[in-house]
Amino acid sequence: MANRSPAYGKKSSNVRALLDFAAQRIMLKVGFTAAPDWAADRAARMFLRPWQQPRPDRSRYVSRETPFVAESDRGPVAGYSFGRAGDPAVLLVHGWEDDHLSWAPLIDRLVERRYRVLALDLPGHGRSPSRLTGIPMLAEGIAAVGREAELLGAAPIHATIAHSLGATSTVVAAAELGLKPGRLALLAPPNHPRLFASAMMKMLGLDRMQVERVMAEIERLVGRSMDSLYLPPMLQRLADPGLLLHSRDDKVVPLRHGEENATAWTTAQFRILDGLGHRRLMTDAGVQDMLLRFIAADTAQIDAAD
Repeated sequence: MANRSPAYGKKSSNVRALLDFAAQRIMLKVGFTAAPDWAADRAARMFLRPWQQPRPDRSRYVSRETPFVAESDRGPVAGYSFGRAGDPAVLLVHGWEDDHLSWAPLIDRLVERRYRVLALDLPGHGRSPSRLTGIPMLAEGIAAVGREAELLGAAPIHATIAHSLGATSTVVAAAELGLKPGRLALLAPPNHPRLFASAMMKMLGLDRMQVERVMAEIERLVGRSMDSLYLPPMLQRLADPGLLLHSRDDKVVPLRHGEENATAWTTAQFRILDGLGHRRLMTDAGVQDMLLRFIAADTAQIDAAD
């Protein structure tokens, strides 16, 4: 059998995902005509189940991880500890359809600077099982890792860095579930779940009435309204120092989300970046430099770098 390169595997996986999505779209179109309740439930569950993306090469990743398990009300959450016990702890939270190794370059840099790193696979991602994965489920997983930090001797957490929907869920965990994130850096957090839900419904070609039916089903499955997960009122309750980063060219989470979040989060510094889109915020060396200065509480250097 011929060897298949990582690029080939990624391309073939993407093609299969697109074909599957096209088949689901046709099935839902027929379903809303013949069995609308079933179709709404199917579309809602599609939204609440992350696709397993091909993982990028992390061959240069050198820090040794120690796995652990945190128990939440929704099930086990896979966690990973890096660095030495007794060093200041930094919690890293990835975004939708990523996993803890999305932070690999930053993990190495943090360990080199004598931080102890705690990372997790969010529920429904990596090695953390979950059949349905909405923001409340993600927040519960993050809060569970925060509680486990006490048992690992890594509490109080010195700082937390979170990306995208993981950042949104981290704020929910801090506002509602007792997470104490310490100095908190958020990278491009969407401030309302309707952003992604509406985008997916558009891709599925649903009309307005079908969309509202699916939205109601999502809220039923998650157990709360989407409006109750609007981020700015929660950000207003955060008192610890914060850093909010957003790239102007982000096509996944529009800049207006960052601007609304910054208006509400009065204890945070807001930095608008350029040319990094959405995911490159996690791996860009300049952003990592800024994050390292922030968690070291060197706000003067952050200002000087801009």
